[in-house]
Amino acid sequence: MGRILDCLLQATSYLAGGILLFMGASVVTEVVMRYLLNRPTRWVVEFSEYMLLYMAFLGGAWVLRSEGHVKIDLLVETLSSNVQAVFYRVTSWVGALVCGLFFWFSASFTWETFWTGEVLFRAVHVPKWAVLLVIPAGLLLLTLQFIRRACTSPRVLGERKAAPVPFDAPGL
Repeated sequence: MGRILDCLLQATSYLAGGILLFMGASVVTEVVMRYLLNRPTRWVVEFSEYMLLYMAFLGGAWVLRSEGHVKIDLLVETLSSNVQAVFYRVTSWVGALVCGLFFWFSASFTWETFWTGEVLFRAVHVPKWAVLLVIPAGLLLLTLQFIRRACTSPRVLGERKAAPVPFDAPGL
């Protein structure tokens, strides 16, 4: 199961990166079209908002797996290693519970918008479920990663402290 989850997380991170590249190219195209050719597009601003949503939810679980998220270590660093391990597991289970609940509600809402056929009426008409679909998908991946994180030792996940920078280097 771990390998399948890792492949999914890697694939979603690549997809998020591809979306970022496409968004950058589309914004540059919009600037050229608007200010040099005086022919602005109708879809770039709207779809950039959707792409930001997709990037966040597609990349979130990958960031959690690599422990690249923002952490406040001030309190945790003062605790013993045994208490840190307990804290790590408890926060992982809380994260899994919260993401699991959000997954359930967002999946229900997305399913409802699919069946009602709601459409976002903006510059381009888009089915609402197509925009929302990434939320339950990303939350499901986050829930699974939090569960794996809770069942794995912090050392196994690569959460090692960085080596201190020496201050006795010449010129300092």
